[in-house]
Amino acid sequence: MAGLSYFNLALLIVLLLPAVILPWEGRRPPNLLYLVIAIGGLSFAALKGGVPALGWSVLAGASCLVLVAGGLAVLRSTTGFCLLTGSQIKLLAAGATWLGLLGAATMIAITAMTLLIVATAQQFRTVTRRPDSGAIVAVAIFCVGLQQVLPSI
Repeated sequence: MAGLSYFNLALLIVLLLPAVILPWEGRRPPNLLYLVIAIGGLSFAALKGGVPALGWSVLAGASCLVLVAGGLAVLRSTTGFCLLTGSQIKLLAAGATWLGLLGAATMIAITAMTLLIVATAQQFRTVTRRPDSGAIVAVAIFCVGLQQVLPSI
């Protein structure tokens, strides 16, 4: 099973690359990419733990989507601040299918803390720039996935 985990992490890295690189080139990642990421996460969950793991993976993705989209909707309606785009929310939800419930919660926490740190640091700059949220989300997914594959680190 260890070999499957390494292959899982390698495939996750390959699938996350377009989500990071395409926005740097001024292009929007296609919705099909997020679907492929989610299907990959669901497939590996089913291979690793059968139907129960598949159910937890679906729950992690759906919970992440509802929690993040709902939280950001409340934030936007109360403050008018748009923190993440729809593409980045879809990336978080698709990544959650790879990570499970605890991993998804950790990923959301890493993303939120990193965005908070970047936003705070930008308060002191004369020219503000929108943080590269897609890259932050991808790195959070990768960090949690790596921690799950190599727990001794």
